[in-house]
Amino acid sequence: MGRHKPALVIGGRPIIVRVLEAAAGHRVVVVGDADAVPAGVQVVREQPAGGGPVAGIAAGLAALQPIAGVAGGPRGPQLVAVLAGDLPFLTGPALTELFVALDSGPVDVPRPDVAVAVDLAGRTNWLCAVWRVDVLRARLADLGDLVGVSVRRLAAGLRLVHVLDESGWSSDVDTPEDLDEARRTEDR
Repeated sequence: MGRHKPALVIGGRPIIVRVLEAAAGHRVVVVGDADAVPAGVQVVREQPAGGGPVAGIAAGLAALQPIAGVAGGPRGPQLVAVLAGDLPFLTGPALTELFVALDSGPVDVPRPDVAVAVDLAGRTNWLCAVWRVDVLRARLADLGDLVGVSVRRLAAGLRLVHVLDESGWSSDVDTPEDLDEARRTEDR
């Protein structure tokens, strides 16, 4: 879009603030540009900057790791949400739905690896998902060079549980038309 999408304003708030509000109560790390990120929120960069979403996921996961060598220190997270910064309608309950789906997945998917949002048209939003940390860490290691790797490739071959988004909470803003539609939706 030629602009930093997370800083775009919908309903009087930058989209990144809306995403962070949905993640309230969770430890968060923002990967990328700090523009419009509230003070006090940890921000890191993928290496190299602009290396793509999987390089960003790796940088965010590394920032969440427990402090090494601390006796009795925290184990670190077992599940992690991977969220794009352009999800203006993500809500706390929707995020909880993803965590619950992964933690207690359907009987036909024993111990799923990833819970991912799917809209009514059947589109998967790979950047609106919850992963098992051990699986994510292993996949990142298996891929090696992460620059330019797609999240679809990162998730290839894993056990997925799809969480149906019936109300648009996993919709992202990729085009000026998406932005206009999101603003119209917010005004309704």
